[in-house]
Amino acid sequence: MPDKVSISVRELMEYVYRRGSIDDRFRSNTSLVEGTAIHQSVQREYAEGDESEVYLKREYQTNQVTLFIHGRCDGLLNSSEGVVIDEIKSTAMDLDEISEASYPVYWAQAKGYAYIYAKNEELEEIKVQLTYVQKRTKEKKRFVHNFSIAELESFMNESVEEYLSYAKVLTYIKREKENSIPGLMFPFPNYRSGQRHLAGAVYRTSQEKRNLFAQAPTGIGKTISTLFPAIKSMEEGKQERIFYLTAKTVTRQTAEEGLALMEKNGLMLRSVTLTAKDKICFKEETICQPDYCEFADGYYDRINGAVIDVLQNETQITRAVVEGYARKHRVCPFEFSLDLTDVVDVIIGDYNYVYDPRVALKRLMPENKKKTTLLVDEAHNLVERAREMYSASILRNAFWEVEEEWAGKDEKLSQSAGSVQKDLRALRSETESIIDEVPGALEENLERFVERAENVLREEHEGEEVEKLLDCYFSSQNFTKILALLDDHYKIITSNEGVKLYCVDPSNVLRNITKSFRSSIFFSATLSPFGYYKEMLGGREEDYILKLPSPYNADQIMVKIAPLSTRFKDREQNADKLAELLYNQVKNQSGNHLFFFPSYQYMNLVYKAFLPLGNAATAVQEFGMTEERRDDFLAQFVPGGSLVGFAVLGGVFSEGVDLRGDRLNGVAVVGIGLAPRSFEKELIKNYFSGLGRNGYNYAYVYPGMNKVLQAGGRLIRSEGDHGVIQLVDDRFLNQTYQQLLPEEWRHYEIEK
Repeated sequence: MPDKVSISVRELMEYVYRRGSIDDRFRSNTSLVEGTAIHQSVQREYAEGDESEVYLKREYQTNQVTLFIHGRCDGLLNSSEGVVIDEIKSTAMDLDEISEASYPVYWAQAKGYAYIYAKNEELEEIKVQLTYVQKRTKEKKRFVHNFSIAELESFMNESVEEYLSYAKVLTYIKREKENSIPGLMFPFPNYRSGQRHLAGAVYRTSQEKRNLFAQAPTGIGKTISTLFPAIKSMEEGKQERIFYLTAKTVTRQTAEEGLALMEKNGLMLRSVTLTAKDKICFKEETICQPDYCEFADGYYDRINGAVIDVLQNETQITRAVVEGYARKHRVCPFEFSLDLTDVVDVIIGDYNYVYDPRVALKRLMPENKKKTTLLVDEAHNLVERAREMYSASILRNAFWEVEEEWAGKDEKLSQSAGSVQKDLRALRSETESIIDEVPGALEENLERFVERAENVLREEHEGEEVEKLLDCYFSSQNFTKILALLDDHYKIITSNEGVKLYCVDPSNVLRNITKSFRSSIFFSATLSPFGYYKEMLGGREEDYILKLPSPYNADQIMVKIAPLSTRFKDREQNADKLAELLYNQVKNQSGNHLFFFPSYQYMNLVYKAFLPLGNAATAVQEFGMTEERRDDFLAQFVPGGSLVGFAVLGGVFSEGVDLRGDRLNGVAVVGIGLAPRSFEKELIKNYFSGLGRNGYNYAYVYPGMNKVLQAGGRLIRSEGDHGVIQLVDDRFLNQTYQQLLPEEWRHYEIEK
């Protein structure tokens, strides 16, 4: 019996008929929402009896596979000559530049819908209409063809024949996965304490299409305890895909290691790790244009072969694998990895591929989200990241520069920038302040600027003024997108520099994203206090919660609290005393130590005071370290060593770093992690105080203590680890902070 493959008309036709190069020369960055609005405006003009968004489906039989072809055609119109299939496409191009032959893939999609409808209704012929809508002017241009059923059958036969080799690969790897999951066992002889509980909760959550918030302490094995049950949940076929999301490169590697471990136990599925474009690009500059980059030139002519090749020969498609096959087939490695997300089972990448409105994967259609589970690692990081993703600013000086530099070159552009600049000048205030709404005139002038900037940028100018215009254009467009989301969770900040839409409370946007997926698992070693993080991550009353105790004994850790003030006003005078406390820790506990400070300035101050106290080998975190320099820093922490590392609290070394065994024997955390007072932090405080919460804790204490817990968590990574944690600040003895310490840290000594 032939295997079954489900595919949309669009996916089928794009695979077969998409040709040409990647070219990121300026194109209007119209969002999916705007494109949908254009479609709907055309559909509203349909006559009575015409239908829009008509779902069509048909099984197509071949000797090797059965294709279930489906999709929604934009319009099903009635005419005096019979039914017309309407395919609507929005475009930033001038309509004069578009001919019937401009986009074969669009005709192919329209003919695919026409074939299904004609076969289902037993028609001898059918009309197909391709409607182009200019995004800016909303003008329309239509092309119409009449096709016989014989022509459409011939077209579909050719399309399917071209797709069959790929379909066979997909059915083969799907069968491999389905056959391997039922017998898959947990990849360790025994569960650690708490692991079985976490794995069971993840499995149940996924099966029931619910959400879970889980605090699982360091060392419990969170990655394998979430990946394994999520994969087992694929067994019944209702869940098809997993996104493993994280903010750190090192935790992506841990997910890859977990998949490799399960593969040794018989698992056969495909995964891809997504790497940021600027990191994986083969060229000196990330200019995605065919005349600059040979990997962009003709990309769509070669990508199908590259995808088939890697799927047939690899299971874990890591960054190195992506790069190898991209060079072999001469395709862009970044776009290659994105194309693989359509067909693999597990996608490992940064939060932004799901949550950031500017870069989230648009190809992840709603029907696919309903079959996808999110595993959100180190979920405490998502709160502040979401605030950043859903905030937006426009700067007065940027518009002033455009106004000045384009005067005489393009007066309309210069004038439109000048209008925005004047609006911002009218709103400016010497100190940051809040306004109730963005004036309608500013919104209208921004829209005019964006429209004019698009026209100018499409003319392919070069030079520094074009780069500045691009930056101003994209910030303006992002501002207008975020403006559409504005509600009670936002504050509008004006200053001398410009206007900022600040997302004070990201819970609403996160909740709206999460609910579109089948299931979401938010987990971290430090979701404390639990109620705060569940609320901030968009949790609902019906969501599951799980809080697991530490798997380690309290006697593995010696905790000391040194009640020395680390407040800014006391730092200079207490630097020598602090250096002495840290030196005594090194003397009394042999091995490697890592000390964390609230700022680079404070770290360097104490480092200078520490050096004369002895001859210990030291390593100091540098500002803006490259990945190679970070690796070099960590490589110095060798078993049996006696290195003293100085690092910044909340930085790259304070979480996600795994120095097991004798690679790390002591940690000191200087300060309680409080961010400096700022206008935005005060907005957060006042907002949550207005909701009846402890606003100061929400804005300062909870995020700060999370940094402390993460840094301290670097010490004990396995059952055999022992060491000392020194917490330096008198406020650690206050009840507020005591309550936030892990249970195993509460048996402390007070340093004199």
